[in-house]
Amino acid sequence: MEIFYTDISASDIEVCVALLNEEERTSTTALNGDIRKRFIVSRALRRRILGPEAVILTDEKGRPYVKGNPIFFSMSHTGDFIVMAVDNNPVGIDVELMKPRNFAKLSAWFFGETIPDCENFYRRWTRYEAGLKLAGSTLFSKDVPEPKYLHSEIIGNYMLSLASNMPINLPQIRKCAMEL
Repeated sequence: MEIFYTDISASDIEVCVALLNEEERTSTTALNGDIRKRFIVSRALRRRILGPEAVILTDEKGRPYVKGNPIFFSMSHTGDFIVMAVDNNPVGIDVELMKPRNFAKLSAWFFGETIPDCENFYRRWTRYEAGLKLAGSTLFSKDVPEPKYLHSEIIGNYMLSLASNMPINLPQIRKCAMEL
């Protein structure tokens, strides 16, 4: 498994647009501001890692993979941070900026238990979302199978979690600069 990340605010949009295919470039015309920039940088990161000719499809559960290649991937973003996990097996990844919230109230409402501190709340939340992505499910899906393996770590002010049904070797997280 490989993990890549990039910083949207430090990315050169012109370089990123050049990495997009025609369909992706056309899609950007309907977007504005931060949403447009996030779309461009995330698709450029995907192209840089998977290759410019990669055709992205989804399996029966909605998980993305590369046509003609046994590569699965998952992406997540928060603020200006985008992460991407790539593996030979289905994988889910989530990242969240750890900011102050009413963790006890949120966790009681969402998980049915009280998690009063920041780190444990975000670990639980990102593991939950990574598991949903692994399963090809959405936020309020019912009967989502638990992933067999989970890994979480803190990177600066971000919590990152991975979910897989295969053992997760501690992945090296590599920066992928989207600039000249």
